[in-house]
Amino acid sequence: MKTIFIMTLLLFSFSALAVNTGSLLLKGQVQEILDIVVTPEAIAASLPLTISQMGTKVATVTERSNASLGYRVKMVSANLSQLKRADGTEVFPYYITYNDLPVNLIDTQTYSYHDPAAVIVDRDIKIFYTGVPAENMVAGEYTDTITFTISIN
Repeated sequence: MKTIFIMTLLLFSFSALAVNTGSLLLKGQVQEILDIVVTPEAIAASLPLTISQMGTKVATVTERSNASLGYRVKMVSANLSQLKRADGTEVFPYYITYNDLPVNLIDTQTYSYHDPAAVIVDRDIKIFYTGVPAENMVAGEYTDTITFTISIN
């Protein structure tokens, strides 16, 4: 009888220790997206240097980001905002806008976007310069390369 009593007591003791709740952790991961694509307009490869351009669209920059800290876009000109004649020293000054904002290509220009949001956005690049008569320029091809870099803030 004493054994039955002890076993019954033990059985109720274990029941009293039973857990009445449980938990389940659900977790997911979102891969970070951060990229930039520059799509030139046809005129970008054949600028008429004898004709002034005042806001001619030369490219579209497509930015994709879902970075939680936002992102920044840096622009650097190889020739410091000048088209330079191949095999020569002659230059042709110009400036651009990025999404209608002026860009200082003589120094490195950076625009930051701090919103922690998933974005896919297109921004226009427009060029401005004063045309020069052909007889006042040395013949040849004048070029510059602008590099666009996207990074996390």
